Amino acid sequence: MKKIIGICLFLSFIKSYTQEEIVNREVVERPNVIFVLADDWSFPHASIYGDKVVKTPNFDRIAKNGLLFTNAYSAAPSCTPARAAILTGRYPHALNEGANLWGTLPNSFPNYTRILESAGYIVAFQEKGWAPGNYEVGGYKRNPSGTEIENFEHFIENTPKDKPFCLWYGTRDPHRPYTQGFGVEAGLSMDKVELPSFWPQDSVIKSDVLDYYYEVQRLDYDLGRILFRLERNNLLDNTIIIVTSDNGMPFPRAKANCYDLGTKVPLAISWGKHLAKGKTIDSYINLIDIAPTILEAAKLEVPKEMQGHSFYGLLSNTHYEPQEKVFLERERHAFAREENYAYPIRAVRDNHFLFIHNLRSHRWPAGSPEWNYSDIDNGPSKSVMVSKKDENGVYSRFYALSTEKRPEYELYSLKDDPDQINNLAYDSAYKKIVRTYKEELEKWRLKTADTIIKSEVTKFDLYEYYGKKK
Repeated sequence: MKKIIGICLFLSFIKSYTQEEIVNREVVERPNVIFVLADDWSFPHASIYGDKVVKTPNFDRIAKNGLLFTNAYSAAPSCTPARAAILTGRYPHALNEGANLWGTLPNSFPNYTRILESAGYIVAFQEKGWAPGNYEVGGYKRNPSGTEIENFEHFIENTPKDKPFCLWYGTRDPHRPYTQGFGVEAGLSMDKVELPSFWPQDSVIKSDVLDYYYEVQRLDYDLGRILFRLERNNLLDNTIIIVTSDNGMPFPRAKANCYDLGTKVPLAISWGKHLAKGKTIDSYINLIDIAPTILEAAKLEVPKEMQGHSFYGLLSNTHYEPQEKVFLERERHAFAREENYAYPIRAVRDNHFLFIHNLRSHRWPAGSPEWNYSDIDNGPSKSVMVSKKDENGVYSRFYALSTEKRPEYELYSLKDDPDQINNLAYDSAYKKIVRTYKEELEKWRLKTADTIIKSEVTKFDLYEYYGKKK
């Protein structure tokens, strides 16, 4: 009898050990995730996209060893809501206070970093995580991006090898301010700078763009350091590396606007030997798709509250339903108008048109003149725009397109007008197309709980602003 009991206990021990071993092995086999988020970097400013000036060998390396995306978009062209949308997989308008710059992020919404941590991941961030804003008001005890660290190299070297990790590396490049002249001093060519057609061919603006490019190259250098550290620790094969930006470049009619310069961003993903090398993806990706994709790659359930569409099928070479359009938006950006009201926008973009609905078109889109157009980051390009606004020709047009009040609706033919400056919304030839896009936006807004408020002031106008008040 004792012999039988002993055998049973031994078998029970073996069974529990095996189960524990299986659980540990599943944890180990889950991929590490490194999410590298630039701060104000527009598409197509990387050498692999064909830019003739900026050099991004490490971004290019990731793309050549994995996937390069040509139609990736930020949900909102503003830091705080863009980052909130990435973390939660939800559109900014569905995040309440999370829709505004210098707001907060309610912790009632599922967050992919917290889900990973609950599943055994070590979760950390360096530099700029969810920001700027006050996360404590939203119920978080630490930054929603994870536990803050000071040195990613130390983190990668010392993370236990039996635990997967998720690192959010939020470089502050190429956010302003810039050190003027660094781009020229670094040897970047002003002659090769290609400006949008509505920008003046001005040497000050070109030099400003070179300073922006210099910081893009600096973020690429940091990316190289990350790749070196992963390679040194034999972690490349089991680490998903995602590189993108929160929104577009900090220039007039770019950041804080729903035109391509404000919302379209670079995106490249590698995953060691798991991905086919050098594949280009032209289908549409909204950055709210990243959270469900990461969770699916980690073999975790995607919360039903997430509104993004997982593109894990592209990573696993299984079924993926390509998206043919993206929906974009913005609410309050900087403190830029009387009463600190927002300039709300809803937009849809596909291969043919960009359609924009300016919900409060009587307000100043870049901030009022009295508030120095505060939705545009200060810098040399803005200074040229303001100081030369009365000069006839391209300077006055640059100023008007960047600052003056806009009609309620905007429609741009992307084939004929890639810079999105010739508004077709009130052309009778496009009446049917406008109606179709209006219906698209209305369906999306209803589906995503975007309350259509007809009163002048909305909740987004009244949410607390935790930044510096003018």
